[in-house]
Amino acid sequence: MEKFEIDMKWGSYFFIVNTLSSIFIVLIMYLINSYSLIYLSDILIPVFIIQLLYFVIKAVAENKKHDLSRGYRKFFVFIRLLVFYFMLVSFSNESTNIWCFSLLLPYRRKDISELVIEENSNEDNGITLNEFIVILKRKFSRL
Repeated sequence: MEKFEIDMKWGSYFFIVNTLSSIFIVLIMYLINSYSLIYLSDILIPVFIIQLLYFVIKAVAENKKHDLSRGYRKFFVFIRLLVFYFMLVSFSNESTNIWCFSLLLPYRRKDISELVIEENSNEDNGITLNEFIVILKRKFSRL
């Protein structure tokens, strides 16, 4: 296994566990008292940090088992795991405007011909039956 595969594996585990535990904590807090959601960030931030440290230790241990991590490179395992997590979070977040992370929300720019067709179609929306007959007569007289 390569180091990036290991980091992606533990990063995806981190994302899944963090998402499920966050949902579980929110539901428990809401069922206990809906006003306790004010203190939600006070609970979720330490849970996030504990989970992050746990999964970084697991990733470093697996990298060490495959002789891929030595010395200061353990810090880069932490960075790669955190970046992969935030990339997955940004995929699930619809309001992201970062161009490299908006791959799941495809956007196609319109061609000039589509813009011209739309402008003409907007003018034709408000025509009456008499105007339509006049337009048909003009088109048939050209043929």
